[in-house]
Amino acid sequence: MTEENRERNAGAKQEHHGQIRTDTSRFNDQGLTKRNEEFMYQLNKILDQRDYTGEQRNVKVDDTLNKLKEGQKTGQTAKQLFGTPTAHADELINGPAKNTNGDGAEPAGFWPTAADSALSILAIFTAMYGILGFFSKQPAQQSGQMGIVGILIVSIVFGLGWSWLTPMLNPTDRRKRLPLWRILLAMAGLLVLILVLFMGVSLLPPVVNPILPAWLYILLALAAFGADLWLRRRFNIIGGMFANPNNARNRQNQRK
Repeated sequence: MTEENRERNAGAKQEHHGQIRTDTSRFNDQGLTKRNEEFMYQLNKILDQRDYTGEQRNVKVDDTLNKLKEGQKTGQTAKQLFGTPTAHADELINGPAKNTNGDGAEPAGFWPTAADSALSILAIFTAMYGILGFFSKQPAQQSGQMGIVGILIVSIVFGLGWSWLTPMLNPTDRRKRLPLWRILLAMAGLLVLILVLFMGVSLLPPVVNPILPAWLYILLALAAFGADLWLRRRFNIIGGMFANPNNARNRQNQRK
């Protein structure tokens, strides 16, 4: 049988079954890393197993390949861009899944997340300084307590910073996930900013940054904690600084 006849028979077989599958041999000369090349092979293997064929498949696979090649230029791997081959195959077949908080609602947004984080920090610091004030035998200023204005400033800035970091830690679109080094750099920057703020507010005079009585700090801690609980229920916030990042995924899996 000649090569021409083989190609004709192969084409007839493809037409007979009404299927168009991706030619995986072309991944060898695309300049992909070994891991990214393996990702493409595994992805196509899963698509074959699920009998996902047709021209639409080739378009989506080509789009994945192009994004993978672009991501390589900035050091992004297939896992960072698309997750596992199985997860990305699900996305290609069924469409992208919405990044919900586990109860079918959209993410809370920048300002509710910022307020949640700020109230959490406020509750922690006021409770800590309240307890310290009750048990410390030294005057408040000598025991290293922070004034209320300083606590408020640090809480607000940290809340805004954490809300800014949240999309980096858990992006809505996996394809926009940043490299790990950039996330670590952003977290380090926020930490440095908070440390500088700590040193700055400690220099404020007591008339501007008064230290409150211990019992008043405790009351403020309870008020901040209660306000945070109300806020989380009002905006259906599941995540946050001190929440398990897998809570949303676990809830979704339970619903399935």
